[in-house]
Amino acid sequence: MRKMLIVIGAAVAALALGGVPAVAAPAAAGPVIYNYAAGWDNPAVRPHWVVIGEGGSPMAHTWWWNTWNSRVARSAGTLWTDNCIPDCADGKESYHKLYVTLSGVRWHGGRPYYSVMTWYTPGYRLRPYQTSTAVLHFTALPGATMPFWH
Repeated sequence: MRKMLIVIGAAVAALALGGVPAVAAPAAAGPVIYNYAAGWDNPAVRPHWVVIGEGGSPMAHTWWWNTWNSRVARSAGTLWTDNCIPDCADGKESYHKLYVTLSGVRWHGGRPYYSVMTWYTPGYRLRPYQTSTAVLHFTALPGATMPFWH
């Protein structure tokens, strides 16, 4: 709970300093990223935060998006992780240099979206990956109706 309050506090502080977690995209715009582990809700263009889950899930603070087009988006930023030892509320947070690439444009409800997200963290391995590169997919698992990043 303490970690969740810290994360929420950081998001509120970012808003107070003029940061915006995400910008809603009009239907005719280029691809969006679905954010905040909310299925088809919260489409965003060039978000300052990429939140893939809840609780102890890693988050990406994206400093800037130097590319955002109909095929690919690229950003640099900071990966926030929690080792969840002994649990996610009391675990230790760590921060790592991050490069984000979005690709795999698909369509839902007349809107293009990025369905593949690659995180490259030089010198750090994100659990359970064996390298510094993690590839996430925005899909629904078999039998599920709502997609999420996994």
